[in-house]
Amino acid sequence: MKKIILSLYLICLTAFVFGQEMNPCSISKSAAYSKPSKKSRAGTNDNILMSQYDVHFYYVDLNVERNTTVISGSTTIGTTVMSASLDTFCFELNPSLVIDSIEYNNQNLAYTRVGAITYALLPSPQTQNTTLSVKIYYKGDASITGAGAIGDGFSTGTSASWGNAATWSLSEPFSAYEWFPCKQFLQDKADSAWVFVTTDKTNKVGSNGLLEGIDSLLPGNKSRYRWKTHYPIDYYLISVAVAKYVDYTIYAHPAAMPNDSIPIVNYVYDNPATLTNFKPRIDSVPMVLEYYSELFGLYPFSQEKYGHCMAPFGGGMEHQTMTSIGNLGSFSTNSHELMHQWFGDHVTCKTWKDIFINEGFASYGEYLAYEHFRSLAAAQTKMLNVHNDVLTDPTAMVYFTDTTNVNRIFDSRLTYNKGSAVVHTLRFVLGDSLFFNGLKNFQQNFSFSTASITDLKTSLENFTGKNLNNYFSQWLFGEGYPVISAEYASDGTNLFLKVTHTTSSSVTPLFKTPLELKCASASGDTTFTIDITQNSNTLIIPTKKNITGLTLDPKNWLLNTVGTISYNPALISLSLDNIALDNSIRIYPNPTTDYLQIENSSSEMTTLSLFDWNGRRLQHQTLNALTIVDISALAKGVYLLEIRNATGKISRKVTKI
Repeated sequence: MKKIILSLYLICLTAFVFGQEMNPCSISKSAAYSKPSKKSRAGTNDNILMSQYDVHFYYVDLNVERNTTVISGSTTIGTTVMSASLDTFCFELNPSLVIDSIEYNNQNLAYTRVGAITYALLPSPQTQNTTLSVKIYYKGDASITGAGAIGDGFSTGTSASWGNAATWSLSEPFSAYEWFPCKQFLQDKADSAWVFVTTDKTNKVGSNGLLEGIDSLLPGNKSRYRWKTHYPIDYYLISVAVAKYVDYTIYAHPAAMPNDSIPIVNYVYDNPATLTNFKPRIDSVPMVLEYYSELFGLYPFSQEKYGHCMAPFGGGMEHQTMTSIGNLGSFSTNSHELMHQWFGDHVTCKTWKDIFINEGFASYGEYLAYEHFRSLAAAQTKMLNVHNDVLTDPTAMVYFTDTTNVNRIFDSRLTYNKGSAVVHTLRFVLGDSLFFNGLKNFQQNFSFSTASITDLKTSLENFTGKNLNNYFSQWLFGEGYPVISAEYASDGTNLFLKVTHTTSSSVTPLFKTPLELKCASASGDTTFTIDITQNSNTLIIPTKKNITGLTLDPKNWLLNTVGTISYNPALISLSLDNIALDNSIRIYPNPTTDYLQIENSSSEMTTLSLFDWNGRRLQHQTLNALTIVDISALAKGVYLLEIRNATGKISRKVTKI
């Protein structure tokens, strides 16, 4: 079999080894959610209240130290009223945090708290299009153990490898409310955000956007870091990280910015050995940013920066313009998190059901980085490992509907690996030019906004002019994968070929897809592509070569397994009429327990006969466009189905189970 099922156990064991090329991002995100979740979500009425205003600004101004999750300060939420009238300002905030006061227009507002929801009563109803600025003062311990985010929404810890203490936020998917008041709606990006942090002078603070300045505060030996981003940003991408860091800033020079550069600001633990260890990997980030800029459009936050803040957790988190990361030594993880700046940050999933927009493409970014900077062989090995993992689950499906199940959102096999595999297939279906230009156009269409899987489909179809119904229904909204077999024969002039496939899941009984074939001959290999349109396809292909061997999907474009490949000299007697008949018939399910469905697209009168293996005819009837053949009364076993019309005859084996 082409795909050999491999265990991921050894990969997981080496997740933190320097230079190990894997994706600990997916492992850390999915593993963190295996513990009980205490995440708090707003109810229906709360969501209705929050939908009545649009967030345009967050100003988070906090006191944070590197060795505690106790914080204090304020958050200002700037909004615009969207409903006809708004009298209650509703937001989410960690119930463990004490609210000192809530201000609007220099007035203290009365408020009520119910769990994680706060209801602040405005002094008078505010009409549509009115701008509101509400400031919440609060303090307390922001940590919620076992919360619905990676490593909890707000954490402190010490690196086991480097000995450095750090405090950091990781709010995906539902836990920004753990450390600042907010509205956790994916489709309501703030137009800009400020994150100001006051901390001990021995610390540095990393966050989104540009560092506008560092204020020296006396007394107290404190510094205040003022970070500002002027790009739209989703709530869960706002971040903070505090530790004793050294700043290692390097620069990327994308071709689209011939007279300018993009700073890549790396906050690395101040342990003298840390930067020395990770510097070779960090130094590769600018060239990957430059390459992604060629493929998908200029780095979306080019007027600010990209960078990393180290924190003691496994994997990485794609905070906008400044990834939080545990280990900078993985080319895969660094490439994955950088790819998120396009897919996840610039264009964000519209709902958590659409996480493929974020993680499927970020995971495929690893493949692209390998292919371009290492070798096609290295990239192929990586993709084959991805396939091997997904093939362990015959019902693997990218799409899902339960967005309360955080484990499912960040499932390593389904969201990351199958997501990556089917993006690779999309590239094959479209070809490189349409694939990359179509995705660049998608980035432009949904710039600084959110998009669903269906939005991606519509955008690509409009740009490429191709109907992508089969691709999306099979690979994204369908289950499993095809198991492909082939029979072939050659007479030195033509290749006679019969390709059949079953599927691993009855939910998706047919994969209509292009299929690449590599044909071996004494005069050299030939590779060509055929279209699989049904479960059995028969073709005669001119070759002018004597074909001596056949390989299906040699470049692993498709998530599939190979059944059998055999030489069948009887195929040489195939006539074009028989092939036309064969390609007009679709029989399913096979094997079956009680009935067969036969689809017939031939315009000629066609009949079927069902025989047992002693040659006795058990049934005979004329085929319609769709015919149901009842075999429930037959004994279990193998039968022969013979289909005829005026120009040809075909035979198929049918198994009753």
